[in-house]
Amino acid sequence: MTTASVTSINSEILFDFGELFFSRTDEHGIILFGNETFQRVSVYSWEELLGKPHKIVRHPGMPRAVFWLLWDSLKRGEPIAAYVCNRAKNGRFYWVYAVVTPIDGGFLSVRLRPSSANLALVREAYRALAEREEREKLAPAESAKILLEMLKGAGHESYPGFMSDALGAELAARDAVLSERRATRRDERILADLVDAAKGLLHHADVISEAYAKNEYVPLNFQVLAAQLGRDGTAIAVVSSNYSVLSDEIRHSLEGFRRAATSVLATIHRGQFLACTARLQREVCAQFEAESGSESEAKRDEVARLSQQSKDYDAKTLEGLREIAKQAERFQTVCAEMGRLAAGLEVTRIMGKVECARHTQFRDGLNELLDDLEAFQKVIAQGLKEMNAKNSHIQNRTTRLLAAAAA
Repeated sequence: MTTASVTSINSEILFDFGELFFSRTDEHGIILFGNETFQRVSVYSWEELLGKPHKIVRHPGMPRAVFWLLWDSLKRGEPIAAYVCNRAKNGRFYWVYAVVTPIDGGFLSVRLRPSSANLALVREAYRALAEREEREKLAPAESAKILLEMLKGAGHESYPGFMSDALGAELAARDAVLSERRATRRDERILADLVDAAKGLLHHADVISEAYAKNEYVPLNFQVLAAQLGRDGTAIAVVSSNYSVLSDEIRHSLEGFRRAATSVLATIHRGQFLACTARLQREVCAQFEAESGSESEAKRDEVARLSQQSKDYDAKTLEGLREIAKQAERFQTVCAEMGRLAAGLEVTRIMGKVECARHTQFRDGLNELLDDLEAFQKVIAQGLKEMNAKNSHIQNRTTRLLAAAAA
């Protein structure tokens, strides 16, 4: 790419969608290496970049929360990605989606130009958060909590889930712009599909939990009705007791049920993030290797380092796929347990129907309780049907991805 590929709109620097740039730092964030695109877009010379803290390109309008999250993850040895607005030497700004990974001796940051619908939302959210940081004198950790709450309000279970969704969206948007040169990789499309399926698991788990909450007091109402019947209510008391036991089991099971669904989603998000990260690292390595200029020993060493990093993340991706398969298998077991409890509800409901026919004076009350029980049972049955289908879909597609990786 040439300098002509950098244009500006209202002082924003726009680099080509096909370009990726990277920088490598030590463990303290001191710049050790980078490619031509990084140097050119930042407008700094190499003499001004090398040996300097990476915050030399930090835009003052960025909320500190983002960098707190970044360093918190990296210190724990975890990769992270974020939308970042940087400032060039000439004062103009440029947006990137940065994927930062631990590497031997420090960290590697690979950046692409964001273009998905997320960018407009992020711009506004960052602006509001930065203003709040200034107005309320928030510490970075406090601001980070607010950012996470904002993401949860937007439907993201966690920051890793958000960054995985965002990376997938940015690569898909980039591929669409560069459609004449490439198509979105099949494995990335499959992983995005698995994310949607796992979100469906979580949705149906929440639906079942909400239905349980609406019927939480049905066992107590059965007990009241049995007490009103006196000795004639012995059988109703048995129905009530059975339902109470099942209700408690379902309540405890639901806690693990949602955790299991959340775990499947988190594992798939991680697999998606690793696969996309490995792709970016391979691509930036190829671009760096193709850069014009002398073939110095330093460049050859850096190419080797980048190549090894992408291979490491290919291996992590394979591990991630295996973990997805394990989590999906565990979730199948959880579904089977919930199915057992649902079958117990059906038996309890039939027993109640029989007793309803015997106690005409309380028939309306009994029917109402049994209708509530039947409605809850139907929600569970439908939810389990949907979740088993989605989980089977996850298992089948993961098996195919693993087979393709082994081929």
